[in-house]
Amino acid sequence: MTLVPAQFSSPSPQAGSLVRIAIVGRGFTGLMTAIALLKAFQGPFHLVLYDPYPKIDGGEAAGRSASTLLNSRVRDLSIDPTAREDFRRWLETDDVWRERAASPAGNVDHAFVPGEVFSAYVYQRFSEALRERTDVMVQVRADSVTAIGRHPGGGFSVLSSDGQTRFDAVFLATGYGLRDGADCASIHGSVAEALVIGGGVHAVDRALRLLAAGEASHVTLISASGFLPQPHTSSAVGAVTSDRPFPHTLRGAFRYLREAANRAAAEGSGWQGIMNDFRQRARALWQGLTPDERRRFKRHVKPIYDSHRNRLPPGQYERLHRAIAGGAITVRKGKVERIATNGVLLSTAAGLQVLPADRTIDCRIRPTDLDSPLFRALIAGNLVQRDELDLGIFVDRAGRVIVEPEVFEGLFAMGPLGLGSLPDIDLVPEIVVQAYAAAEALAASLQGAQTRNGGPPAGRNEG
Repeated sequence: MTLVPAQFSSPSPQAGSLVRIAIVGRGFTGLMTAIALLKAFQGPFHLVLYDPYPKIDGGEAAGRSASTLLNSRVRDLSIDPTAREDFRRWLETDDVWRERAASPAGNVDHAFVPGEVFSAYVYQRFSEALRERTDVMVQVRADSVTAIGRHPGGGFSVLSSDGQTRFDAVFLATGYGLRDGADCASIHGSVAEALVIGGGVHAVDRALRLLAAGEASHVTLISASGFLPQPHTSSAVGAVTSDRPFPHTLRGAFRYLREAANRAAAEGSGWQGIMNDFRQRARALWQGLTPDERRRFKRHVKPIYDSHRNRLPPGQYERLHRAIAGGAITVRKGKVERIATNGVLLSTAAGLQVLPADRTIDCRIRPTDLDSPLFRALIAGNLVQRDELDLGIFVDRAGRVIVEPEVFEGLFAMGPLGLGSLPDIDLVPEIVVQAYAAAEALAASLQGAQTRNGGPPAGRNEG
């Protein structure tokens, strides 16, 4: 499918010099990258988006199920980093949200919205950005990309089921999401016992929806770490800072965090503001940690850190704990070794246990599949490198793939693919900022290359 603005102007007579850009993945990360390119990359270009299964998905921030309530506030979901109020203004074009904003208790900035609302906003902003660029052509291909390699004439060869195509730059935006075969559909009637595997916001949301829809009488929620998401505050809080110097070791940082959270709790201000401040410092801290400290973080700290950064809306948190107290939800800690049609085999501290169930739903977040044909080809071609934690691949702040120092060939890995390099890069605000940084980095790179070759430069779109 080819998308062009109504007043599309062909770049002829120099069509052969048209910059060709591919985005592999058309979930939230891929579409956000496309929006940033349309807004920040100056000069005509041909953009191709590959994805056989497009979904708006921003990791734990933007759910794969459209009916899921997102766990980020409206104020944090703008796709324009210079206009934080953009999503709120878009919402208020709807009568219901406009009336809510006008009511005495209404504060749309602090609200939580369903996934389909956010999806509609992102797609509309993408359509508007494309309409404004009469010099850009966009193609959407429902093809699976199986390999990417260096092209003999420069740039990259992208191999898909439709053949091989050359591009000047490639953005990997495959992200991650629910595991293949996850059961997210409603069923007719009710079952007595349902198992939901996962300890994140998607799993909690699925368990609560099963009970609310009468699809299960009881739900067992299986969390590998035993932790469940903590709550947002009833009203948004900013970062709570301290004048104490911030430590540069993992042990020191978390001692600092515990002490600050205890002080906040004693003062009645809550730990959420402390965590917001810590997340702003996390990237600099992460860059300074040794590989051993990063591995210790993954083994011992990541589950509890994730439970405090990926928070539940207050209403959901209250419903979860009412259901636990009332016996409608039971939480089990353990590793699922095998899933069968009638339950799971669970590894616990007490040994292997069989948990029978009438229905099992796997809501675990799938890590980046570095053993897929695509990533095997990228690694074999020395185009990407695994990070030391196997969370993804090495990137810089703009998503540029790092293989050798000071060498950039035009390959980006966006969003969750860079979690081993950039903490919190699976959340919507961080993906938005990275997308614009990537668009500007690509423009600067191509401008430098074209200037060296004596061609017309490509640069930032200042409009």
